[in-house]
Amino acid sequence: MKELIALLIAFGIGAVCGRFHIPLPAPPHWFGVLLIVAIWGGYMTFRPGS
Repeated sequence: MKELIALLIAFGIGAVCGRFHIPLPAPPHWFGVLLIVAIWGGYMTFRPGS
């Protein structure tokens, strides 16, 4: 359930940024995206309580 809420919040942030032409709070290059995915994967793998 927490993952679904996180995805909805992330989608909402992207939608608001796109609607009001605010730069996204994420790197615009593929390498930056891969870094974010790696950070997320590490967090999900080693998070407390998992």
